[in-house]
Amino acid sequence: MTEHKGPILVIGATGRQGGATATALLERGWPVRAFVRDPRAPKAVALREAGAELAVGDLDDEEALRKAMDGAHGVFLMLTMMSGANISLDAVADERRRGRRIAELVGELGISHLVYSSLSGAGMGSGIEYYAAKEQIEDRIRELGLPATILRPVLFMDNFATYNKPSREGDKLVLALAVAPEVPMPLIAIDDIGRFAALAFDRREEFLGRTVVLAGDVLTPPQIAEILGRAAGLTPHTVQVPIERIRAFDEQVAKMFAWFNTHPQAEVDLDGLRAVHPELMDLDGWVRATDWKP
Repeated sequence: MTEHKGPILVIGATGRQGGATATALLERGWPVRAFVRDPRAPKAVALREAGAELAVGDLDDEEALRKAMDGAHGVFLMLTMMSGANISLDAVADERRRGRRIAELVGELGISHLVYSSLSGAGMGSGIEYYAAKEQIEDRIRELGLPATILRPVLFMDNFATYNKPSREGDKLVLALAVAPEVPMPLIAIDDIGRFAALAFDRREEFLGRTVVLAGDVLTPPQIAEILGRAAGLTPHTVQVPIERIRAFDEQVAKMFAWFNTHPQAEVDLDGLRAVHPELMDLDGWVRATDWKP
């Protein structure tokens, strides 16, 4: 385990992955410096009350980033491409630019360990613009020879409580996904992404230079519906949403689901991941841990 010589700067600290990482680091005794835009925002206040130091700034403010990195042992980097409820190409370009510049600052300032949360499917030539942005950030990290770990999380279990929340129709639980029923879907709990990031900082030498796909379960849509239906006491039912219906709202998300359907990622080393993190949740464990209800 790495001696805690300095704080970990968490970029994206008020987001879901960044918040989970800050929490996991604090639980493991790391000093945490959370990069936030508004220190009065409820999530920023909660981080400060949990023991994190707040560093205030904007991702386009290089001086604020330099100040936040000053004296830091490590940096956790997670960037979002969301622009409101959608993925815009302008936001994708902003993410690519910011991620590459942050990587360059990590090198200039001699940060000991960068942990970058990318995306499963990056580097596979998907043709999806926001995948490509993350690939290009990964490429810049490698070009610079940074002491880094790249995490590639898969689809979030937590989306079944938000974006992909099933509906209740009488005695049926209806799970609607733009994924064919036979396609295996790797899934990860967001809290486990944070715990793996914290483990990477704890076990620096073991994780340096690695790219790790993060998943806790691999299930088809009917298997997912079965677990969620059992938790709700309802009969599971799945509906495959046409890709064209998704495309009417968001081209990037439509491309993502089209890619899932033609390039299922079933080859995930769940045993190896559990050897590193024995408490890694499968979907049933996530349902119990979150007291999930439809």
